[in-house]
Amino acid sequence: MEDYYRERAPSYDHLYRTSEWQDDFAWLQNWVTRRTAGRSVLEVAAGTGFWTAAAARRAEAIVATDYNAEPLAIAAQRGLGAHVTFLAADAYALPVFDRAFEVGMAHLWWSHVDRRRERQFLSQLAARLQAGAELLMIDQRYSQNHNMPAFRRDRAGNRYELRSLENGRVFQVIKNYPTPEELQASMSDFCEGVEIKSLRYFWALRARLRR
Repeated sequence: MEDYYRERAPSYDHLYRTSEWQDDFAWLQNWVTRRTAGRSVLEVAAGTGFWTAAAARRAEAIVATDYNAEPLAIAAQRGLGAHVTFLAADAYALPVFDRAFEVGMAHLWWSHVDRRRERQFLSQLAARLQAGAELLMIDQRYSQNHNMPAFRRDRAGNRYELRSLENGRVFQVIKNYPTPEELQASMSDFCEGVEIKSLRYFWALRARLRR
């Protein structure tokens, strides 16, 4: 996974130009901007900073993390302002910060989380947030026209796709498409007030961290 996204970093933003997705993206960008306005934000799997930029419009401060330095270097070129800090960090072993954040967000990441590591990821993120903080997530819904068929599934229920890069390298990448009911179940031990908005191609989840 890490190697795939490191090598894909220079071309990753091409997906945000997909014409059919533009209505969804416009709604989701506004949603992120509204939900992060005036608040401190910890972002996991920030990648090239597309969603960081939406939050940066009105957020009080953002620490945007990603495992790979290569996409973060692209994100840093967006010129989002002094209130945005980029940091290489493992989503499953986040560093200790000098503050607890009001919002945690992870966009286009949950679909890549191994089902056996969901609790590990959520516990790491929750430990860096304030009690009652808000969790925001965005990810894809399955579409035959835009998503690849499953290559295989493992015993934990993870779905894998074969992804090819321009250099010819091929990777097996976890890409899950949870139902709203599965999302609710995954969040139940950590969050309350879980709300899921289904758009045509994407979903958006908003929840409150349990106190």
